[in-house]
Amino acid sequence: MPAPTVPSAVRAARPWPGDASRQVLPGAASTAVAAVVGGPRLTGEVVAATRTLTAVLVDHGAEPVLLCLTGPAAVRLPCAVVTPWPVSGLRPGQHAVVGDGEVQVGDGVLVTVGRWWQARPAAIGDVTLARQRTAGKDDRTGLDGAIVAAAGRLGLALLCGDDDELADAAGGLLGLGPGLTPAGDDVLAGALVVASAVDPRAAARLASAVEAAEPLRRTTAVSAGLLPYAARGLAVPQLIVYLAVLGAARGDVDAAERRLLAVGHTSGAALRLGAQVALAALAGAAR
Repeated sequence: MPAPTVPSAVRAARPWPGDASRQVLPGAASTAVAAVVGGPRLTGEVVAATRTLTAVLVDHGAEPVLLCLTGPAAVRLPCAVVTPWPVSGLRPGQHAVVGDGEVQVGDGVLVTVGRWWQARPAAIGDVTLARQRTAGKDDRTGLDGAIVAAAGRLGLALLCGDDDELADAAGGLLGLGPGLTPAGDDVLAGALVVASAVDPRAAARLASAVEAAEPLRRTTAVSAGLLPYAARGLAVPQLIVYLAVLGAARGDVDAAERRLLAVGHTSGAALRLGAQVALAALAGAAR
C-alpha cells in the first residue's frame, strides 16, 4: 500500500484559549498517519498513557487507527507524532480529536503538526544473503519457551502455505506474553514486516489470518494497532535497519542486531525472532 499523500499545509500552532497551564506543543508526524492527522477531524480515545507515550485509537472507517504521541527519546513507532517533550497528565479513556493538522486530547493537550518524517517500509536487498546470515543463530534471547515454540509453528505454517495452519499459528501468538506489546504480537509483527518485503502474497495471507483473530479482543489496543502497520512493512527503525543490513554486502550486522535487541524488554528479541522465521520460510519465494 503506498504511503498516504502528505497535506501541503497544516494549521499553524496557536495559543489555547483559557487556562495557561494547558499544554500546547508542536509535533512532527509520521507520513504513515498523514491521512488521519491531515484529514478531516475524527474522534478517538486514549488507550494507553505511560511516561513516554500516549496512544490514541482514532475512529477511521471500518477499523480504528492507532496514533501515538511520543517524546524525542522514545522508540520511534511508525505511527508516532513526536513532540519536544512527552505530554503528561493523560489517562486511558480520555476523549481525543484528530485532524486538520492537530491532535487534541481531553481539555489539556493540543499538538499542532508542522513537520513530517518519512516512515519507510522494510527492504531487503539480497534475501538469500539475509537468510544465510540468520540461519543457525540463537534467536531465543530473553524469550519464554512458549514464545519460541509458537514462533516455530508460525514458520512451519508460512513454509507449508496452509491457511488453516496459518490461522492457528497467528491465533496462538496473538496476545501471548505480558506488557504493552506482548512478545507473541512482536513475533507476528516481525514476520509481517519481512513477508511484506519478500513475498506480498504470504504477507496478505498472514495479515488476513491476524485480522480474522480479532486482535482488539485478544491483545492490548496498542499492540493490535501496530500490527496493521507491520503488514505494510512499517516498524521501529531498529528493525528496518537490521533487515537492510542483513541483505547488504556492506554493513555491521552485529551492531544493527544489538540495537534491535535493546528495544524494550523483549520486543527487540521477539521482532528478530519473527523476522528470522519468516526469512527461513519465505526466502525461496523472494520476488
